[in-house]
Amino acid sequence: MPKIIVLLMFMIPTIYNFTIHRNNIVNVKKKPIFGFIIAIFAVFASLLCYRLDNTIVGYAIVVVSVLLICTISFYPGIRKDGFNVFMGGNPFLKHISFKDLNDFSLKEDNNNLNLIIKAYGSTYNQTYAIENKDIIVANLNVKI
Repeated sequence: MPKIIVLLMFMIPTIYNFTIHRNNIVNVKKKPIFGFIIAIFAVFASLLCYRLDNTIVGYAIVVVSVLLICTISFYPGIRKDGFNVFMGGNPFLKHISFKDLNDFSLKEDNNNLNLIIKAYGSTYNQTYAIENKDIIVANLNVKI
């Protein structure tokens, strides 16, 4: 029974993040270091499950936890009605609508666009690929 509860604790935020991600126009840039860290975590978690648990539910927990980390790392982005951000305190992505936005700035740096969002008393940093600059600027100019 505790394994099922842990599985649900990982599965519910994963499904929610997949659902909220579907409305993204532009996703954050996928950094190679995050992919490497997720791969190392997947191997380490699989080895732990193999050594300590070795059940189907245990492996399901490993798969869902890796998917949750992927959704947290790669699914924030810009929607047509606001932003999806990772808050850091919980595994759920947060939708910030344009009306709840306090301030934002867009800075170009090397091959990246850095978007700084200020809302709900916090500052959120997101990095986008320079190829998406026209889409991002057009979406932000129309909505603000």
